[in-house]
Amino acid sequence: MITPQPFLKWVGGKRALLSEIRPFLESWNVENEGSRYFEPFLGAGAVLFDLDPNVKKFGNDSNRDLVEVYRVIKRNPEGLLEELEKHTNESDHFYKVRNWDREPDFGARTPESRAARFIYLNRTCFNGLYRVNSDGFFNVPFGRYKSPNFLNYENIHAVSKFLRNTPPVTISHGDYRNCSSKALAGDLVYFDPPYDPVSPTASFTAYNKDGFSRENQEELRDEATRLARSGVNILLSNSDTKFINDLYSDQTVFRIKKVTTYRGIGAEASARGAIKEVLISSVN
Repeated sequence: MITPQPFLKWVGGKRALLSEIRPFLESWNVENEGSRYFEPFLGAGAVLFDLDPNVKKFGNDSNRDLVEVYRVIKRNPEGLLEELEKHTNESDHFYKVRNWDREPDFGARTPESRAARFIYLNRTCFNGLYRVNSDGFFNVPFGRYKSPNFLNYENIHAVSKFLRNTPPVTISHGDYRNCSSKALAGDLVYFDPPYDPVSPTASFTAYNKDGFSRENQEELRDEATRLARSGVNILLSNSDTKFINDLYSDQTVFRIKKVTTYRGIGAEASARGAIKEVLISSVN
């Protein structure tokens, strides 16, 4: 069985940053044997899939459709793959499937059908973006890729096995605090929120129709501070902006490490290539 990998192309995905993140995870796992891992902004799950399978894990995301995909993969990978086999890399088919969520009977489709649609659109749309309009409808155009890999049998089965492993991964939908509030001293919470924009237009906050504002970033800092002061280990990633550096400048609570990573996808050219980011960890 292969090692599970993210099954989505995801703006802000952490595969390229794993070499910087692993030392934090390994040090925590050695020093806090038996403690739990929480990821309140799960996204494509690159960090989650890189963890020791024996660690008890909790993943959460505000995107209800994404959470449904994880649950379907965990419960019924074969049914998901059967639905994915129905899709083709053709423009007309793409736009027909993209419009499903505008139809009144979309909610009556099976979870497997909706999950396959999510993966198919993600893999075939322009630049792997996930973006919705003010009505909550997916609105990214067709990507015109020659061979998008939306039907990966081996990886879907590997992800399913990982999620069902003992202990199984708990996947929840909701506000990030519903997940992080369950963490206790010795546990690790990894926050990977929508990033603070590096320019007025280079924003990833169209992830859902409500976005993620700087006020939301401040609330997240407050939650991270509360947890760190209660003995929870914190790791947090974000863009290397003055706002974020100022936000986590309390050196009695946080350390800031500046890192450079590579982004192959993004809405604008400024969001691709070598990108400066920060990894913020608690001092406990």
